[in-house]
Amino acid sequence: MSHRVVVRPAEAELDVLDGEDLFTAARRLGYRWPTVCGGKGTCRTCFVEVDEGAEHCSPVGPLEREGIQALRQPVDGRTRLACQLRVAGPVTVTRRGVRRRVQE
Repeated sequence: MSHRVVVRPAEAELDVLDGEDLFTAARRLGYRWPTVCGGKGTCRTCFVEVDEGAEHCSPVGPLEREGIQALRQPVDGRTRLACQLRVAGPVTVTRRGVRRRVQE
């Protein structure tokens, strides 16, 4: 089963598989996502703002909590790390810099 995530402002529509994090889904589907650590949860550059569907987002785990606090954001479910975020329903997020990879 998959769940639709819309990434603004690119208006990218991603089908995220059950158990898959948002960052991995984006890469699988051919999108570049701003990151330094490659999805390990340590660089914190993959963060998103959840605009709609927070109720469909996985709980914030310890590594993600530490990352969100390091970004000086409240741990209220609005700011999330894409490499840690799993979804169980439709979600809309904002993350600038997400774009389709150029095919060579």
